[in-house]
Amino acid sequence: MKEHRPTRPRKTGRTRLTRNGAFLALTLFCGTPLLPSATQAAPPSAAQTTPQKIPADTNGGLGWSAVSDTINRQLEDSSATLKQIFATLNRADANIGSSELDDLSARTQRVQQNTQDALNQIQSYDDITDSYLKILGPKAADNEDSSVTAQRTRLQQNSQAVKSALMRAKLYNLQAQQLNSAVATRRTRLQQAALSERTVSPAAPKFWHALLTERPENRSSLHPGGVLADWMMLLIGGIGSLVLIGVISPFTLKALSRAGARFRTSAENGVKDALASSILAITLNGILCAVFSGIVWLIWSAAALDTEGGPIALTLGESLPVCGFIIGAGLPVFGRKGVLAEGNPGERKALRGVDWMLALSILSLNLLRAFQAQDVFGPTLQTLLEIVFSLGVGLCAIDVFRRLGNQDDTKTFAPTALGLSSLVFGISLVAILLGYVSFAFSLNGWLLSIGTGLAVVVLLGLCWRSVLDHVFESEGRFSVRLHALGLSSRRLTQISVILSGLGNVLLLLLLFSIAQTDGSFSMGDIGNRLKLLFVGNTIHGVKISLDTVVLCVGLVIVAYYLIRQTKHWIRDRFLPTTQLDIGATTSILSIFTYCSWILVGLGILSIAGLSVQNLTWVVSALSVGIGFGLQSIVQNFVSGMILMAERPVRVGDLVEIAGAKGDVKRISIRATDISLGDGSTLIVPNSQFITSSVKNCTTSGSTSVLTLNFKVPSTADLDKVKSLLIEVAAQRPEVLSNPAPSVKVSALSNFNLTMSLSVRIMSARDGGGVQDAILFDVFRRFGAENITLTTA
Repeated sequence: MKEHRPTRPRKTGRTRLTRNGAFLALTLFCGTPLLPSATQAAPPSAAQTTPQKIPADTNGGLGWSAVSDTINRQLEDSSATLKQIFATLNRADANIGSSELDDLSARTQRVQQNTQDALNQIQSYDDITDSYLKILGPKAADNEDSSVTAQRTRLQQNSQAVKSALMRAKLYNLQAQQLNSAVATRRTRLQQAALSERTVSPAAPKFWHALLTERPENRSSLHPGGVLADWMMLLIGGIGSLVLIGVISPFTLKALSRAGARFRTSAENGVKDALASSILAITLNGILCAVFSGIVWLIWSAAALDTEGGPIALTLGESLPVCGFIIGAGLPVFGRKGVLAEGNPGERKALRGVDWMLALSILSLNLLRAFQAQDVFGPTLQTLLEIVFSLGVGLCAIDVFRRLGNQDDTKTFAPTALGLSSLVFGISLVAILLGYVSFAFSLNGWLLSIGTGLAVVVLLGLCWRSVLDHVFESEGRFSVRLHALGLSSRRLTQISVILSGLGNVLLLLLLFSIAQTDGSFSMGDIGNRLKLLFVGNTIHGVKISLDTVVLCVGLVIVAYYLIRQTKHWIRDRFLPTTQLDIGATTSILSIFTYCSWILVGLGILSIAGLSVQNLTWVVSALSVGIGFGLQSIVQNFVSGMILMAERPVRVGDLVEIAGAKGDVKRISIRATDISLGDGSTLIVPNSQFITSSVKNCTTSGSTSVLTLNFKVPSTADLDKVKSLLIEVAAQRPEVLSNPAPSVKVSALSNFNLTMSLSVRIMSARDGGGVQDAILFDVFRRFGAENITLTTA
């Protein structure tokens, strides 16, 4: 009957498989119904094979058509941003400051990240499209359904659109990387040009002549429409804010002292140090003064300044809170009733006024940077102001360390600081006389910012540690409530240490951001640089940023506790309801743990943006490492997986391997732990259980046979000896009656023969105790019968 079967081409079978297996996925991807209707069950006619119009999207908005518009808009926005950045970098004036370069760098970073995200998304659609086209084939098959032909056409169109978008995303990502490098190069050149810029030396008469001739240029900023048109209101607001800070600071400190006194009297365990003389008081008073100065300036600028005062008012608004913090934190230290006054009055006298001096220096530095960026004054007057600042900061530092060096308790620190400050002052003075005023100004401004930032970071770090000590104090109210929730003292200590470490890391990042500036202490500049550290960069397709690191670390911590709690639930709640032995339960828990951590690792790689292409070099390196020195590690790993799957050796089995005998305590992915009789643990690589002979004495829970060999004189009554041995063995309760004990002759000689007593016991672990008991009974019984018997 075979000749009557209708013959059909082979490609039709492939089409039928495609319709049955891939139609649903293709429909979801391309938005076109694929399944033929009931009228298409018969062979298609000529009219039916004609390509029909494909619906635009009939699956609820799934597939490339649903995301193509969003991705194209994203790419268009990236292209427009890149054009703006390129135009800014290549504009005619080319006068780009450091703050503008930071803004350009941030924008290029965002474009680079957006294009990388688009690349990953488009690449997924491209892979899916190519896979579906391979299933359908490049050309139509004979007698193919019209829906399949239409679907192939639709997929080919989608493939062209996806590849076009993919090429655009790659191009924009590459351009963003190049622009980011160009911005970094421009910033380096700007810094080098600023440091190497040489002006007329102030020792030359030409300098002072230029200062007199540019008087109209200096006054132009003070006229209406100039940057300093509201200079009087700016001056009054700045001086008034500083004066109000000095007035309000003692009152805030007194309020903190009263609050600290009430806290000490109400606390059950007490507080050792008074709040007014602690790190908390210093930091809190500084924060309150900073907030107060910021509020005062906001009110003043809104009431007295037009259009918020311009860039100089913005600089004052950023600088005054910093000055308020320094002055507010300095009062509990350098004040008449501060920490130094109570501990060492001489140091207080030597350091008197340092807080105001530091605050005014920071304010002057930021204003001079703003004057320079806005071209408020002429170049000669700007240079003169920078000279006065550089020399003034250097002289103040020398004077403070000289006075501090006169104190007996600080002679080990003050001379070194005095020498360094004198060296910096000498370098600055020589640079100014040679005309390198920008270098001297940048050097002193950078050192001032670093010194201030280091002091602030250390103070905040000590405050954070003090807060944690008070919060997690062993007998504190907060700790007692946490104990009631089930947290032990050790766990609270761990939490305190982790929080302290995280705070220190954030403070170090803050100090690093301050060090990255060009010598200014602008909060906006520091905040942008700190933000760039968290936003990060994408290098070779890998997202390197602090937020990614923090997210990955957080995922590991959460996964650790979640996996542990799930293991406890499986072990204590679920597995006891089953009839699995201890070996099976251990294997299940081990496989669950390893699979869970593998999934966590894949999740971390996904968060980091790693793909198979990114890990190619890692796989290559591992291949080389396995070929040279990691064979045993890989062998043990594979052997561990085989042991957990086949379970020839289970946890709790009594095994004998390489002359050692003991109980299996743990089977890990690399090695197996065997507990020996002397209390020690033998760690055996898993590969030995696969490649060598292993004796398992407790497989499947079967009973064990104990054999004892005795030498019997040939003159003795052999039948009596045999019956006595069986009788002695049968009297032991550990010996099973079924099968009964048996005695066999295993060896002969001229004067004696060897008899083997075999008994069945419940477990091989009882063999030692049963053997001792039987030998003792044999010795006593045969001695009573006057029969000489020895063990073989």
